[in-house]
Amino acid sequence: MTYKKKTVNEWLEEWLDVYVKPPVRTQNTYDCYRYVIVMMKKIQPGLFQMQLKDVDEITVQKLLNQSAEKYAKSTLKKMKIIFKSSYEIAIRNHKCKSNPALFVTIPNATEKEIRALTQEEEIRVIEAAKHDRLGHIAIFMLYTGLRTCEITNLKWSDYNFQKKEISIRKSKTKRGIRIVPVIQEANNIINSLPHYCEYIFTSTKKNPITKTVMRRLYNRLRKKTGIEIITNHVYRHSFATRMIENNADYKALSVILGHSDVEFTINTYTNAETKFLHEQVSLLENKSKRKVFTIKNYRSRA
Repeated sequence: MTYKKKTVNEWLEEWLDVYVKPPVRTQNTYDCYRYVIVMMKKIQPGLFQMQLKDVDEITVQKLLNQSAEKYAKSTLKKMKIIFKSSYEIAIRNHKCKSNPALFVTIPNATEKEIRALTQEEEIRVIEAAKHDRLGHIAIFMLYTGLRTCEITNLKWSDYNFQKKEISIRKSKTKRGIRIVPVIQEANNIINSLPHYCEYIFTSTKKNPITKTVMRRLYNRLRKKTGIEIITNHVYRHSFATRMIENNADYKALSVILGHSDVEFTINTYTNAETKFLHEQVSLLENKSKRKVFTIKNYRSRA
């Protein structure tokens, strides 16, 4: 059989366009894969000029090994998925005969740890956001724990004023399609916004917000507060942390966040609970000053 000549770069572009681009997959998946491919090109540019059929397992393994020096393990897993999935489809389309990523292993790499904002840091972020024209978006994310893609796709038709709920119709996963109750502060934000278009959150140009707009926002807040860890995902992580600190039920939190299962929620946010327990145990250190512990007391000491 004669295999059609394609370079790795040519095939990945075609694969992204035909098999990954919405509506086949979500926009978030498409953007993520494209970004990871850019990363791989920087690590091993020569690989992407090779003929698809000429790439062997050791070439892909070397790419992963080199990438482990710079990127987190979660990124390496995405690299393997991209090569394995794209080659599976390439084989079906008679563009090559073997999959070089089938048996590659993920090398040890640093797991990227996302730290939540402390309560004091969160207050600083909110105060800084109040003086930014788009700061209400950051505050809304801190109050709801929504993902970036969920915020950018939120429409007025998704908001129920009477029930104080928002319907997430586009998300990262199927479990992400859900109803999210929102606190009064978040409702106040929505109700204060003008209706420029069908989307709730808009830029200063009155257009629907994009990931770029949101990235620029958190970069501005980093400069204003000096808190370098601020990202859109840190808002979400901080929301979940505050919930755990207030004794939220893990199953309920899992549903609110749109997680695939409760175990993932527990594994991701167990540090918040550990800190909370340490605070309670510390009350035993001075018996003469021991008093009933409440969330209010906890916050007053933070």
